[in-house]
Amino acid sequence: MGLAVFAIALTTVLTVGNAIAAVPVKGYLTSWGLNHRGQIGDGTTTSSPIPVVVGRLPQWGHRAGHVRQVAVGSDFSAALSKNSVVYVWGNRRFGDEGNTNDFATRPEEVPGLTGITQLSLGAKHILALGGDGTVWAWGDNEYRQLGDGTQTRRPIPQQVAGLTGIVQVAAGYRYSLALASDGSVWAWGHNGYAELGDGTTVNRPRPVKLAGITGATQIAASAHGVHSMAIRSDGTLWTWGNNANGQLGLGGSVPRYVPTQVPGLTGVTAIAAGEKSAFAVADPARSVWAWGSNTVGQLGDGTTTERRTPVRISLSGVSQIEAGAGGTTAALLDNRRVWTWGSNESGALGTGDTAAYIPTPSMVTGVAEVEQIAVGRATVATVVDIHSVPPDPTPTPTPTAGPTAPPTIQVPDLIGRLRSSAFEAISSAGLNLGSEDTVIDHQCNDIGQVTDQHPDAGTAVAPGSNVSIVVAIRPDHPCP
Repeated sequence: MGLAVFAIALTTVLTVGNAIAAVPVKGYLTSWGLNHRGQIGDGTTTSSPIPVVVGRLPQWGHRAGHVRQVAVGSDFSAALSKNSVVYVWGNRRFGDEGNTNDFATRPEEVPGLTGITQLSLGAKHILALGGDGTVWAWGDNEYRQLGDGTQTRRPIPQQVAGLTGIVQVAAGYRYSLALASDGSVWAWGHNGYAELGDGTTVNRPRPVKLAGITGATQIAASAHGVHSMAIRSDGTLWTWGNNANGQLGLGGSVPRYVPTQVPGLTGVTAIAAGEKSAFAVADPARSVWAWGSNTVGQLGDGTTTERRTPVRISLSGVSQIEAGAGGTTAALLDNRRVWTWGSNESGALGTGDTAAYIPTPSMVTGVAEVEQIAVGRATVATVVDIHSVPPDPTPTPTPTAGPTAPPTIQVPDLIGRLRSSAFEAISSAGLNLGSEDTVIDHQCNDIGQVTDQHPDAGTAVAPGSNVSIVVAIRPDHPCP
């Protein structure tokens, strides 16, 4: 199967595993890989073996749509804006293969859903975490993965009843997980392979609390498989569910009906559950450890040999690890560069290589300053620092008509810059500061930054023209 990868750049924090911290983030979307349903988001259905700059999310109010988090499903994608608004694109019916014509090639806002801090995409459904600890779900519900007690498909978000104080959500293939602030794990949906971890194989139409694990700090559900993972506060790793390919890391192929500790791994900081494989960032060097199916080199150990216990691969200093629906894996390093390995269907590795798969990690050279990555079926997405892609226009005078036409200058992109940086950019371009207005930033996402400008970036103006800006200021109440 193919894989899509996305990358995102944040200001201060990364997404780890399937969790994302609720902090201000701003950035551009960059994507590559499979795009048959428009899941890259660039307005086309053309797949790309190298990164494509998608840009910001659509404007919302007076603010630019900087990206806070991106997530990728089977043939659809979603992103969270800095304003905590959710956007989706690709297959509008989320993985319904019978639906081939109803898709969006650019992000579309999900109406009526605000205050969201994290997204997670399964094969055919979406989970969203509210800033108040509530959980919202929509999409396919055949196996009760929406947690509303029915099997009714929901095209719009519905709150999952009975869940409070949730700090992370993880959408699996046909099931869902949630992590509460007290370290408890909740699960619902399909359970035929014990992927819920409640000691049974009984499907659960509503969330149930797992008795077999406490003190959890991070969870991961296989978006296209049936095994689950969790990190405990002591840095140990626990797994449960299907183990046919050794994806639980316990040796052998016996499934586990309740969370079971993976031996030999300590200091675990990040996890990812692939379709039939699993990954962890562990040990003092924050190395990548991998196990499970390896048919297309998705473990990254240079072989296609299945591993039933963790093996260390040649990457360290890793901040995030991601695995999608098929055989593509991606890692984000501390230097904010992305490395990929495994299946290269539809160019999912992003390196431009034409090989069907590559069993060792390679750096994606076409994208830098990355703060978050997401991997889908054959598409990869990243969030990239707003100041790294695309660059500001070079203020080169351009003749407009005839040899005596006056020169013009392109207005630089000031959105997201600190006030002082904006002043410098205006002056360096040979322009002058016009009016400077302010707007109260009630969410404290952009204090001291430019949120609007006039003229718009890229506008051709005469040298010495004025450029006006709007700067966000602190509210008179405590920040959220």
